[in-house]
Amino acid sequence: MELDDAVALVTELAGGPVRAPNPKKLDELYLSLPRMKCIGECASACGPVRLSPLEQRRIESRGHRWVDGHTIPMADGGSAGTACSALDLSRLVCQVYEDRPMVCRIWGLIEALACPWGCRPEGGFLDDVEGLRLLNAALWYGGAAVALEPTVYERLTADPEKRAALLKFLERGRPVREEAVILQATITRRPGL
Repeated sequence: MELDDAVALVTELAGGPVRAPNPKKLDELYLSLPRMKCIGECASACGPVRLSPLEQRRIESRGHRWVDGHTIPMADGGSAGTACSALDLSRLVCQVYEDRPMVCRIWGLIEALACPWGCRPEGGFLDDVEGLRLLNAALWYGGAAVALEPTVYERLTADPEKRAALLKFLERGRPVREEAVILQATITRRPGL
């Protein structure tokens, strides 16, 4: 399935009207995440990300103008790619760490987004299905139009056989990173967001 087809399918399944965000539920979701001691080497993984309307408003309310990303300049005048707009390129730290979106919060917590520098979550990795559940729930509670109501998602993955089949599909089909890209591309293409 091509990216445009996947985006169209996700939009069809979840493309209801933009709903009011639920800040309390989003904060509860953040608090439910396992802890991880970070050694601070992950700035090179900070690429442009999409986020829910609530997550963006929180960041902007602290005075940070959110954009999809900015070019990383090289000494020779070239470019090293694109980084997250919240990354301070001189100090290589996140300028909005306390308000970072869910996709940044699950970095290193799920196997598909494992930290290449060896940081591991307390209690072990969350599985990829759980990572997708967290992304979906953050989008839902953050007021994004492209998200499944969390109890619907949980019912879809509650059955151990269905969950195992979904994990098998993710391993053989599309990795979680690509699923996140599909969700992010869908948000970008939704009018009014």
